[in-house]
Amino acid sequence: MKVEELPLLLTVDEAAELLRIGRNGAYTAVANGSLPSIRIGRTIRIPRDALAVVIRADRAATDRDMATGG
Repeated sequence: MKVEELPLLLTVDEAAELLRIGRNGAYTAVANGSLPSIRIGRTIRIPRDALAVVIRADRAATDRDMATGG
């Protein structure tokens, strides 16, 4: 699935599934700011563009680590 095909806002559970992490890990990432989110009332939503940025940033860090042998 392409990023553009995702809904504009995802639930934390949906984001966790796409990132292949657990629900608790996703909520921890939201709490510490590593997974950008917005609050609408009592709900938390993850903007699809923010999810794409997180994935790209992680991919870049992985590539950097592999290039430096880390």
